[in-house]
Amino acid sequence: MFKVYKLAKENRETIDKLLADDVLGRQTITYKDGTNYGYSSSYIVLIEGSEDIFKNVDSIAHGTLEALSKSKQQEIYKQLKDEENNSQNGMGFLFG
Repeated sequence: MFKVYKLAKENRETIDKLLADDVLGRQTITYKDGTNYGYSSSYIVLIEGSEDIFKNVDSIAHGTLEALSKSKQQEIYKQLKDEENNSQNGMGFLFG
């Protein structure tokens, strides 16, 4: 399961809190500058893991993370995975 959130840049410390948590720190947490995704004053935060971890996300973030609409989450998730795959393919080409 995954969720994509918007995080105001002034709340950057929320990402550190998520990564420092014992359970959440073992999940896949990706964050990027939101400019390329239509959110110039925010970070885009992707969290992948089991469904029950998202309760911890809410308690740690204290309302600083804003979940995007389902359609926007799907769109950005696809963009992030495409970028990831393209960079992996590029490295394979260089070192292949």
